[in-house]
Amino acid sequence: MQALPWAMETIHANRSTPTPVSSSSAENESPEGAQPVDLLERLKLAESLLAQTRERLAQTEAALHEARQELEAITESTSWRLTALVRTPILRILGLRHTWSRIAYDVASQGGWHATLSEAATQFRLYRAAYLHRLWLRFSGQALPETVPGSGAFGRNDYHAWQARTSKAKAAPAVPPPGKTPLISIVIPTYRPPLPLLQEAIDSVRAQSLPSWQLCIADDASADPELDSYLNQQAAADARIKVVFRERNGHISACTNTALTLADGDFVLLLDQDDLLTPDAVAAVVRCIEEHPDVGIIYSDEDRINEDGSVHTSAYFKPDFNYDLLLGQNMVSHLGVFRRQLITDIGGFREGLEGSQDYDLALRAMERLRPDQIRHIPKVLYHWRAIKGSTALDHSEKSYASTAGRRAIEEHLHRTRQVAEVLPAPELPFLNRVRYPLPAQGARVSMLIALDAPAARVAGLIAAMWRSRGRVDLEFIVCMSGHATTEQLLAGLPPEAQVRIELIHAQPGLPLSERVNAALPLAQAPFAGICTVLFDRFSEAWLEELVRLAAQERVGFVAPRVHNAKGHMDHGGILFTDEGRAVYLHKTKPRNSHGYAGRGALQQSFRALSAALLLVRRPLLADLGPLTPDFPGGLCLVDKCLELDRRGLSNVWTPYVDLEFDDPSYSGRVNLLSELGWFGASRRQWNTKWGALLPDPAYNPNLSRSGDFSLNWKD
Repeated sequence: MQALPWAMETIHANRSTPTPVSSSSAENESPEGAQPVDLLERLKLAESLLAQTRERLAQTEAALHEARQELEAITESTSWRLTALVRTPILRILGLRHTWSRIAYDVASQGGWHATLSEAATQFRLYRAAYLHRLWLRFSGQALPETVPGSGAFGRNDYHAWQARTSKAKAAPAVPPPGKTPLISIVIPTYRPPLPLLQEAIDSVRAQSLPSWQLCIADDASADPELDSYLNQQAAADARIKVVFRERNGHISACTNTALTLADGDFVLLLDQDDLLTPDAVAAVVRCIEEHPDVGIIYSDEDRINEDGSVHTSAYFKPDFNYDLLLGQNMVSHLGVFRRQLITDIGGFREGLEGSQDYDLALRAMERLRPDQIRHIPKVLYHWRAIKGSTALDHSEKSYASTAGRRAIEEHLHRTRQVAEVLPAPELPFLNRVRYPLPAQGARVSMLIALDAPAARVAGLIAAMWRSRGRVDLEFIVCMSGHATTEQLLAGLPPEAQVRIELIHAQPGLPLSERVNAALPLAQAPFAGICTVLFDRFSEAWLEELVRLAAQERVGFVAPRVHNAKGHMDHGGILFTDEGRAVYLHKTKPRNSHGYAGRGALQQSFRALSAALLLVRRPLLADLGPLTPDFPGGLCLVDKCLELDRRGLSNVWTPYVDLEFDDPSYSGRVNLLSELGWFGASRRQWNTKWGALLPDPAYNPNLSRSGDFSLNWKD
């Protein structure tokens, strides 16, 4: 097989009556070395503070009661009633002014009136009266309904109702494909499982609609006679079930390897002792193998079930194989299927990585495959049971798994000759961040600024970029209209700063493509940045972090996470969610949101990225040729992203760089492709060149076409 391109604590306190003890014995008995007398003093102090707090609360309640009495006196007065005729119209005018402010901000943030009306027309075509009703509720200040057409009385994210509606009450028997049907060996390692849950797991295997399976169970010396008896009964009742009992406990990696010795199938499916398969899991896997005979790894979507299996929650509708996202989270696990010979070739599960042994297996197997040999089935085939002690319930339950996962990634990077450190993800520390080093030489960027704004504001942008750039040299090529001078643009920099700047005077309204084409020949640095938004704030060392990522040979364009003045996510990775529709990842999500399944806080690749700010190796950009004037606005840069994606390079969005702007006119469009218009040459050119962008590997067909990661109720 060809290699992938990169191969080139609970604290218990005992309360007792304090007795006098010596200082030395107190230090031995108390973790903090505090004597019981000290504890009594602290208790008295705490009681005193509590009494003071209660007194202040009583004073506040009294003041609130007095204020309410004063308000009632005012509203019942004659003067209040007489001014009602004047007051009511004024309040209504103020209300209209507030409503207009909301509308004006929304129009600006959606890309202007043309884009807003285009989006409104699309929404009305899809939702009719329901769209008008939601629009009225929004601008009247009322709460928005959570339902969407097709969801009935259920909320758009009510997975339990969605699953009941979209899945058949009873799975139809699968028809075996013609010829030899691949045998799927389902592997379960057990160790002192709750017997009823293990029974349910085995029953979910026996209930498969396609009988092309065998079940291989290895028990890791549980020393449970009832369990031994049950497993032996299962093996005696069905020849497809094989059981082996280990004499010595070896933990999950060793136990799974023992179960693998029983496997005869072409592929191995991993199942935990208390989880469940859907009835069509084996059939879906066999269908995928038939469609892709050289597949090496298969994974599916998953959800979680409570202990008694009555409630389904937290479905994860995953993207297709995404290397950068995989380094952040184990998206392959649940349901994970591997070609058996591949597992044999890499030596099975490695001991010492318990808790992330399946993560490590996926990384080692992936190293021997092409990306197209890793296949995703966009359907929930696995139910992960959330019980006490499981990471399905709480990631802190098994912190050792995070440590083992980071070790697995470090060793994968070493094997694939990549230099990087693996850290906890800043906002999701149980997940991972891969941080590459700065290039040994050439950490220098030519920043092409292509926008029209007053010289003072562009000077502020340049100064903010330069101050927080990190350990990177930075030069500027500015293409703008007006009569600015280089001295004006450098006014915000300190006198000692030695910064090269080139100024190109452009005609007002000159297309972005022509501005970039004019500026690029003047760039001299190894990296080229393109900025089209007047940013106000940059995270510390923002440019350094982008350079670290853009320097990787497998990477094309890179882009940061962007927030607007309201603190909402705005520009970012682009999702192509429907014909004629492209949206930014998690647009309008608040700053503290981690997004869908953590995707708002983890590095990942997309077919294309926002043109707000991009960074790329300059020779790579030059090799792409001039930006085409066929596509308006930032779409000329989206076009270049798509060209690199087609070449097999990754366009990577990183949340570890944060930029922010205040002016709503710079906000990204709700639908980027609305800039092409409904008809005309630009739309025809785009459809001819990029008409086959669906399905988007970064999205999932079970999710809404609106691109907000809500459930798809229409299909």
